[in-house]
This record gives sequence, C-alpha cells and structure tokens, in this order.
Amino acid sequence: MFNSRFLEKDRSVQERWFRMRFHRKFGRQTKAFFLWRLHRKLEREFNEKEKVINGAIETTVNEYKKVNQDLFPATKQIFNIGLYFLLAERDIQALKADAFAHPNETKRNIALRALLLTIYEWDMGKVTGRRMQFIYESTGLSDSSKNMVVNALKNLKKARKTIENEVSGARHNTIAHREADALRQYEIISELKIMDFSMALTSFYEASDALLKSLVGAMLEIGTMESLFHQVTYRRK
Repeated sequence: MFNSRFLEKDRSVQERWFRMRFHRKFGRQTKAFFLWRLHRKLEREFNEKEKVINGAIETTVNEYKKVNQDLFPATKQIFNIGLYFLLAERDIQALKADAFAHPNETKRNIALRALLLTIYEWDMGKVTGRRMQFIYESTGLSDSSKNMVVNALKNLKKARKTIENEVSGARHNTIAHREADALRQYEIISELKIMDFSMALTSFYEASDALLKSLVGAMLEIGTMESLFHQVTYRRK
C-alpha cells in the first residue's frame, strides 16, 4: 500500500513513479514485443518490394542483352545504370527489416553495419558521371525527364554523402577493415544505434525512391522509336 506522503504528492509525480515501476518491470518485454511487431511489418513490406525489384531486374537483364551496342550505345548504358541501381537497391531493402527491428540485438547490430556499409560503397557516380551527358544528347531525352534524373542523382549523392560522413569511423574499425584495436571495435559496436542514423537513412530512402522513378521514366522514353532513331542519326553524325 502507499503511504500518506505519496498520496499527497502531485498527480504528475505519482504518474512518473508508476511509469518508472512499469518500465523496470516490463520494459524489456515491451521493447521486445514492439520490435517483433515492427520486424514482421518490415519483412512483409520487403517481400512485396522484392517481387517488384526481382521482376524489374529480370526484365532489365533480358532487354540489356538484346540491345545492339553499336547501334544503340546509350540504351545499353542506361540499362547498365538501371541494373546497377536495382542490384544495390535490393540489397539495401533486404537488410532494412533486420537493421531496424531484429529482435536479437547482436543480429540487429550486424545488419545495421552491413546496411551502412552497403550504402557507403554504393556510388552511382561509377556508372553515371560523363556518361549521362552522352545519354542525354544521343537519345534526345526530354528536358522534363532529364531534369528529373539530374535532380534525383544529386539528391541521392547528397544523402549518401551524409551517411558516409557519419559512418566512416564505424566502417574503418568494425565493418570493412576490422582494425587491430579491439577495444575501439567494441566501443563503436556497442554505441551503434539505428536512431542515430534514422534521419539520414530516411532521406536516403526518399532520394533512392525518386531516382528509381526518374530512371524508369527515362528508360521508357529512351525505348521509344523516336529515341532509337535519334541514337542512330546521332551515331552517324
């Protein structure tokens, strides 16, 4: 039972005391329950996205192989860019559920480090760069489609750079290289929390979605007869 002094306390103080008691007694179970629910939700989302991404990958690979490099080099390049994007996107989506909400803390931490490393190493500049100007010119891509791709690439690069700056220490010490200072490894791994990167990851996912939409639009336009004819005449010039 509660003594009179406790009952005389302000209601907010009593409520805070009850919350503290509840957290001490049921905090771990409550956290585990919500992580389990969130993990199931994210897994369902991934299963739906995986079907779409796998379908897009298979279609891109089949069309990629059919393209005549000599006649339509820009089409070949845009398919390579799209495939490069889709393969990395599938890896990132596959790691998302475990990185955000795996019930096991060790597996959650490993998935988070793998997710951050995958984003860190994912550089669209390897397949775009100067190639994009050639694609824009040789295909006659419309200004609206071009601007969508340009802006999406810029935003993704910016979002990725933010994550790169935030995880460089973790990458060098615990993921990619495993430096010899084991205590340093332990400290970084123990302090690594998904919430520390939630804003950066949200911005990255938004930029990734925007780039996917812009690439799909550009690929559809480049596949039209008008664009294919434009490539042939451009090559002759």
